[in-house]
Amino acid sequence: MTDAHLKDTLYFMTSVWTVSPERAAAITGARNWTDVRAEHPDAVDAMADGLMLGDAAADAVIAEMYSGRGWAWSDITAALDSPSEISDAPPALRHFLEVATDLPSWFDPALARAGAEAWWRFGSLQSSTLYQSLIYGYRARGFTRPLVATGRLTEGTWDRVVATGRWVTLATAPGMMDPGEPGWSETLRIRLVHAMVRHHLHMHGHWDDEHWGVPINQTYSQLTITAGFLVLPLRVAKDFGIHYTRADMEAMTHLWRWVGWVMGIEEHRLPRNFGDARRTDRIAQDFRLEPPPESRELVKALLDDGYRTNLGLPGPLNDIVHVLSRPFLRTLFESVSARWVDDEVATAMGLRSTPMHHLVTLARPAIRSREIARWFGLLGSEHAVARRELRFVTSRLGLDLRRIASNRYDSADKGHLETVA
Repeated sequence: MTDAHLKDTLYFMTSVWTVSPERAAAITGARNWTDVRAEHPDAVDAMADGLMLGDAAADAVIAEMYSGRGWAWSDITAALDSPSEISDAPPALRHFLEVATDLPSWFDPALARAGAEAWWRFGSLQSSTLYQSLIYGYRARGFTRPLVATGRLTEGTWDRVVATGRWVTLATAPGMMDPGEPGWSETLRIRLVHAMVRHHLHMHGHWDDEHWGVPINQTYSQLTITAGFLVLPLRVAKDFGIHYTRADMEAMTHLWRWVGWVMGIEEHRLPRNFGDARRTDRIAQDFRLEPPPESRELVKALLDDGYRTNLGLPGPLNDIVHVLSRPFLRTLFESVSARWVDDEVATAMGLRSTPMHHLVTLARPAIRSREIARWFGLLGSEHAVARRELRFVTSRLGLDLRRIASNRYDSADKGHLETVA
């Protein structure tokens, strides 16, 4: 990168934007942006401005790397595992890690751990809501355009599901989001990959900020974390009959607030409590978005290749079971997913509902029976229940929490721009 390009990049990253409602509506495709703004003026105006904001600290690291004055990508990602050993790091990377390790005054590690314990009491169900979180993102242009531009629209769907599932597991497992721990390091890796995607699209991808907003911008990230990964899974859990106390909800909100902060979302965009999170989700639902054409391809790829049947059988037998069960599972996932999407949006995305979505209702008695058994201590302590659920999910994901070795993003600087929702 030339000095002129570096200067332009840094100017863009530090500029302050004021985006008009008309422009925000054009960027997002929200036909009723002005109407929603009338109900929530401050929040919606902040979302409008966020469409033009990336992540200055992470973007500076990538700009520094490509300027030839920074560390190589492999050295940058290695530094995330040892953030205290950065005395000789180049300025932008050193600043990035200093900020990431300087805990915000509101962060309460004990409360975040309580949120993780609450999350994992039903961790196997929460992990299955990952599909709903991905579908939630697919309805927005802000998600689909970077995938189209990087050639990752329907390529590697299963890998994306597994990688995202592993990240959510690491980010929510008790103690794993402490600075220097695997969830924290992996979140920072993803944050830097997002910055690399922005750099790639701005330098080589003919990306049009004026009409599309900044790729993987602050508003997209805010809604993904708060609505897609926090509120939506809890809404699904409630539909299944799972009950969380108010303290549970606040603790889980605190956990995801912390995850969002580490991911680089501006502090004022993160929920201070579950009421804040629910308001953000409500605003997002109020926007009348017309899903982009690519959303149908993404949903189809997710339903076709976004799951595996694994009964622990020998390889060939397991493959046969997967092939035979695939039509049934595809219809089941499609029907259940349509249950939590507005009819108009579901139709536009190619989701069809069938009577199979009533399996959610049929599952409620079993889930309530489990809850009663848990309340009476028949399943062991709350900690034991959470650890058991965590072990089940990590075994399915092929993830060993005792030996975390993340190499998914090792080649991100060679054009292999893996993305995580």
